[in-house]
Amino acid sequence: FMLQPIKYFLAMLAVHLFSSPFTLKNFFKLKSDMSKKAKDRDMCVLQSSPPCPGAFLYILNCFLLLLLQKEAFGCPSACQLCTGRQVSCRNAGLSSIPWNLPKTTVLVYLSGNNISHVTPNELRGLQKLAALYLDNSSILYVHPKSFVELPNLRCLYLQNNHIAFVPRGLFSDLVSVRYLTLQRNRLSVLGSGTFLGMISLQTLNLANNKISRISDSAFHHLENLAYLFLEGNNLTLVPSNAIGRLKNLERLSLSHNPIGSIQPFAFKGLNKLRYLSLKNVNLKCIDVNGFFGLNNLSQLILSYNDLENINSSTFSLLNNLIYLQLDRNKIATIDNDTFEKMGQSLKVLSLAFNNITELQPEVLQPLGLFG
Repeated sequence: FMLQPIKYFLAMLAVHLFSSPFTLKNFFKLKSDMSKKAKDRDMCVLQSSPPCPGAFLYILNCFLLLLLQKEAFGCPSACQLCTGRQVSCRNAGLSSIPWNLPKTTVLVYLSGNNISHVTPNELRGLQKLAALYLDNSSILYVHPKSFVELPNLRCLYLQNNHIAFVPRGLFSDLVSVRYLTLQRNRLSVLGSGTFLGMISLQTLNLANNKISRISDSAFHHLENLAYLFLEGNNLTLVPSNAIGRLKNLERLSLSHNPIGSIQPFAFKGLNKLRYLSLKNVNLKCIDVNGFFGLNNLSQLILSYNDLENINSSTFSLLNNLIYLQLDRNKIATIDNDTFEKMGQSLKVLSLAFNNITELQPEVLQPLGLFG
């Protein structure tokens, strides 16, 4: 409530100091004199005489610039920072997205507010917007037309909200988005064409939702997706038909889902996958051909499961595996030829905290541990 009187006082002070009418135009002209005033300031430091007016004017100019920034760019009054390219309205108690964001804005931070609904036109016309932070904002619903006319948006952060479903077509205009995070929401179903139109998407984070079903065409058009995080959901099967479309996927996490078993050809089509995490998925068995198609897989995480036996068919197709983590299972027996096909590639093997009481030398001989 004291802000306006302070601004008035400083403006009046500037009038006397500069001996000219204080206008916004004159104010910005002062910026061109900054280097000269900086030299005056440095000279003052070297002398023992009292501080010269140049240093004071320089400091005052900077202070006025910061204070009047928002008015200069026509920014929302509730926002803490507004430079014309960056707008920060974090934890400002907002119930909606401010309508008067500068058209030149590149980064918008709206984290930590109370925006229950994202409606059409609130973000329309922000042609230069590259990153939008709407995390931790109590969002319940996002209208299908909320993200139109954002041709340069690269990163969209919607994590830690209360979003229960994604309307079809919500992301259809976001052809340039490369990073989308929706973790820690209340999503339970990913319907047909959920991410339709996101042809540039490279990272999709859906961790820690309540997802129990994924439509076969939920990931349609995501040809460039490289990283998919689905851990911490309610999936009871590997969504083979859905993820099989992701021909360029390199990293997949399905940890902390009640999957139970790996069905045959569960990962068919993921020829470029390099990292697969199946940690704590209640895994009791891996069917023959369960890892079919994972020709380039180098890291496999199977920790904290219920595997009791592994044999030659378990990992027979993983000829390029470098890192295999099997700790904290219930493994009691390992067939002699279990690691035979990966002898040339495997560098790290973890079998800690299992039920192994005896291990024959033949089991590890293909790995070069015994002569």
